[in-house]
Amino acid sequence: MKTLKPLALTLIFLLIGSSAQAQFWKKLTKKAEQAVEEVIVRKTSDKAAEMAEKSMDKIFDIDFSGPQVDPSILPERYDFEYKYTMQMKHKKGNMNMTYYLKPDAKYFGSQPEMEDNPMANGMFMLFDQELEIIVILMESENGKSGHVLKSPTADIGEMAEQETTNINDYTFTELSTKTILGYECQGFQMENDDMKMTMYIAMDSPVSFNQVFGDHMKTTPKGFDPKWLKKADNSIVMEMDMIHKKKEKYNMTMTCVALEKYPKTVVVSDYEFMKLGGDISEID
Repeated sequence: MKTLKPLALTLIFLLIGSSAQAQFWKKLTKKAEQAVEEVIVRKTSDKAAEMAEKSMDKIFDIDFSGPQVDPSILPERYDFEYKYTMQMKHKKGNMNMTYYLKPDAKYFGSQPEMEDNPMANGMFMLFDQELEIIVILMESENGKSGHVLKSPTADIGEMAEQETTNINDYTFTELSTKTILGYECQGFQMENDDMKMTMYIAMDSPVSFNQVFGDHMKTTPKGFDPKWLKKADNSIVMEMDMIHKKKEKYNMTMTCVALEKYPKTVVVSDYEFMKLGGDISEID
């Protein structure tokens, strides 16, 4: 089977991941609201409803009571060069998710803007693939705090393999191009009995999630032309419309409203790292 390289991984991360991320941030801010000194004290168990997003939810469904990581393993700073903001619209509410990326870096940052939960705006997450950790940074009137957690055991490769069957269920259609924020974007449509997703992807983006996660998928949807694999190394989703044919409440649109140079540095020593409960562990 042909390997579905960065293009499909980008689709999986963004197309089925954004609702899961929204679920995650809601969980996280609930924890923050309930905390006194430790900021996050107990786990909630809200479940991502959409079938496809269950796999991405594994990445964001973090057990805060489990082993934590000694913050001494962190680098002195994380530098970013670009910001990439997706505006997500859903019947239950809208949110912006801004990602911070750097060419060739094996990490990225993520920060939400949620209409119904302003506390989320003071949170910043770092996903470091090389260290296999997630760093949660929070700013409030009480100062800056940080927490370092192990990445969930289900890695992106395992997730991609689990989605193989779902990918095979889709029919893939190439659409015309359109220009979004100055980028010429190739249109694609993926459809099965339950879902219809229309997306536009920039193939010449200065940054991409592919650099972080690498290649994992080993199958392609019906109708997929392998020529796109050669062009997808620097691909990123710029627009997506997801329609659930049976459950309208799962419908969602995503539009890129910013993909631009935006230097940003996170200095680790600016944050006081706190223990949330559970044991501190070391990474070999």
